[in-house]
Amino acid sequence: MSLHNPESGPPVLCVDMGGVFFAYSFRSALAAWAKAADADARALSDRWRIDGPFDAFERGEITPAAYLDHLRRLLGLDGLSDEQIAVGWNAIYGAADTDLVQLLGRSDVRARFHRIVGVSNTNTLHADFWRQLYREQLPVLDAVHCSHEIGATKPHPAFFDHIAADHGVPRTSLVLVDDIAEVVEAARELGLRAHHYRDAADLAAYLDTL
Repeated sequence: MSLHNPESGPPVLCVDMGGVFFAYSFRSALAAWAKAADADARALSDRWRIDGPFDAFERGEITPAAYLDHLRRLLGLDGLSDEQIAVGWNAIYGAADTDLVQLLGRSDVRARFHRIVGVSNTNTLHADFWRQLYREQLPVLDAVHCSHEIGATKPHPAFFDHIAADHGVPRTSLVLVDDIAEVVEAARELGLRAHHYRDAADLAAYLDTL
């Protein structure tokens, strides 16, 4: 199979950030809040949920202060300041996938694509934090596209259409790498090629099939 349609040019490889480019776990946030508030982490876990304000924050529709206040009320963290809640909020990050970073930096991989970019459903507090945390690894990407800047989250068509327009290609020229199977399937339904990420070796084998 040809990697791209000659009429549309080389494709754009879209690499998900959290869960692909770097590891993360919300359990670390819950543990940090529990320690700061002298609370039971299991009780906080029972209260925690991905809800309307969470989604709005990822679309850039509410301010950091508004979301932190929502977290305070949701989790019962009345005794914690915005700064303390934000510290817990950003405690979720683990290591970058060094094998993936090396793969994306290979000249034979880069030659296949018009651009290699990062994509993320995220918010301004998280993105500002991990852009600094992974500053040594991020230059392997030509750009990073975040949902709170776009105003839409993947797999909404508007998210992918924004990226395609930004790089001057049709949506069908995007190749998505994501760790969430439902996002991968939804992207395929929108006409993208998409790969469910497991590790760098598996991705390398997938790229060889394009």
